[in-house]
Amino acid sequence: MTTDSSPRTSPSDTRTPRGVRVMERQFEGYAVTTSAWSRLVTVGAAVCGVIAVPAAKLPLAGAIAAVAVAWAVGYFFWLRSGLRPRLLTVVDLTLVSGFCLSQTYTVPASEGRHGNTWILVTVSIVAVTYQMTRPGPTGTAAALLLAGADLAGVVLDRPATWGAALPNVLWLLVQSALARAFYGFLLRRSRAADEAAASAAAVRRDLRVAAARHAAEREYLATLHDTACATLLMASLPRSDLRPEVLRAQARRDLERLTQEQDGTGDVDLAVLLHEEIRAHPLQVSVRFGTDLGSTWRPAADALRGSMGEALRNVARHAGVDRAEVSARRDGHRTVVTVRDRGVGFDSAVVPGHRHGLTRSVVARMHTVGGRATVASRPGEGTTVRMEWPRG
Repeated sequence: MTTDSSPRTSPSDTRTPRGVRVMERQFEGYAVTTSAWSRLVTVGAAVCGVIAVPAAKLPLAGAIAAVAVAWAVGYFFWLRSGLRPRLLTVVDLTLVSGFCLSQTYTVPASEGRHGNTWILVTVSIVAVTYQMTRPGPTGTAAALLLAGADLAGVVLDRPATWGAALPNVLWLLVQSALARAFYGFLLRRSRAADEAAASAAAVRRDLRVAAARHAAEREYLATLHDTACATLLMASLPRSDLRPEVLRAQARRDLERLTQEQDGTGDVDLAVLLHEEIRAHPLQVSVRFGTDLGSTWRPAADALRGSMGEALRNVARHAGVDRAEVSARRDGHRTVVTVRDRGVGFDSAVVPGHRHGLTRSVVARMHTVGGRATVASRPGEGTTVRMEWPRG
C-alpha cells in the first residue's frame, strides 16, 4: 500500500509594499508623455497658419513661427527627461506669452475671428498640458497668465474685436479647469489602486507569516514526536531491553535537538546531516550515498533528516529486525532518500488510528518543504519509505 504526498506550487507573488506608488507613477509618466507629444504635434501643425500672412510680414512671422517650433522641440525633450527646473517654466511661459503679443505680425488680417488663429490653438494646448505636468498652483497660474497674454495680444492687434475674443479666452480657462479636474480624478484612482495593491500585499504577508508559524509549530511537534515521545514510548514498552545508559544517551540527544537553535536559511551538507542522524539509532544501517549529493537548502535537509530518522525509528519499533538500508542520491533535479527494511511489513488498512508516525512525521514533513514521500509496505515483505525533494 502506498501513501503519497505531492508537492504544491504557489502562484508567483507580486508584492506592492505600502508607500510604493506603482500605479501613480505609471499614470504620471503616461500623462507627461502624452502632454509632450500633444504639445509638439499641435504646435508644429498650428504654426503652418503663418503662410496666410501678407508677404510683407511673412519674414518676421516665419521667424516667430520657427522659434515656436524650435522651442516646442526643445521643450519636448526637456519634458521627457523628467527635469522640471523653475527657470524652464519661466522661460516657457515668457516665450508663449510673447507669441500671444505678436499677433499683429503672425495673424492674418483676414482671420477676423479670434477662434481661428494658430496662436489660440498653441496657447490652449500649452495651458492644458500644464495641468497634466505641473502642480495645481503652477497650472492655474499658467492658465491665467496665458489667457491674459492672449487677450492682450488681441487688444494690441485688433482693439475693436477684443469683446468678441473674450468668450474664446474664457473657454481656454474652462479647458484648463476641465483638464485639471480630469487629471486629478485619474490621479486619485491611481492612488486608490496603489492602496488596494498595498492592502492585498499586507494580507498576503500576514497569510505567509501565519503559514510559516503553523509550519514551525508542525515541525516542532514532529521533532517532539521523533525524539522525546519516541524515546519514552520505547522505554515504556513491556520487556523493553533498553539499557539505562542507552536510554540516558538517547534522552540527552533528544534534549539537545529540542533546544538547539537551527538556522532556517542557507545550505548544508546533506550527507553529513544524514550520517549524524543514522549514528543516533541503535540499528545496523547499511548506507549507500551518492557522491553528488552536495549542499542542500537547510529546511529541505532538515526535513529529509527528520523523515529518515522517523522511518528508522519505525523499523526499530515495528519491523521486528535490527537492520535497515539507507540510500541517498541525486536523480536528475531531485534528491532521493530511501529507507528499506526486510521486516514484517504491515497492511495500512489495519494500522491503529493512534499510529501516525509515517503520515505526520514523514509525508506531512516533506510536503511542508515542497517535497513528497511514499510509504510502500506489505505484510511479510518489509517496508520502503522514499523521500524526494526537487532541487533548483
